[in-house]
Amino acid sequence: MKNPEPVPRNMGIATWSMEDGIAFEVALDGINNVVGAYTRLIAQAGSADDTQQARDLAAERTRWSARRRSLTPDDRGAVDAVTTESARLLQQLRARR
Repeated sequence: MKNPEPVPRNMGIATWSMEDGIAFEVALDGINNVVGAYTRLIAQAGSADDTQQARDLAAERTRWSARRRSLTPDDRGAVDAVTTESARLLQQLRARR
C-alpha cells in the first residue's frame, strides 16, 4: 500500500502571514462568542414568550453566522473590523438579562 501524501501538501500555498492567520482565528472566536450570546438571549426570549424578539435575535445570529462563513484570513481589514465589532457587541449582549 502506498503512503498517502500529507494533507498540507495538497492545500496549496497560503496567501496570508502567520499574524494574519492568528488574527483570523481571534475574529472567528469573537464571532462564535457573539453567536453563543445571541443563542442565550433567544432562549430567554422564548421562555418569556416574546416571539418577535426571539425572531429578531435569531436574524442577528444568522447574520453573524454568515459573516463567519464569508470571512477569510487574507482580508486583514475585515478580520480586524469583525474583531473590534464582536468585542463591543459581546459586551452589550452579555449585559442584557
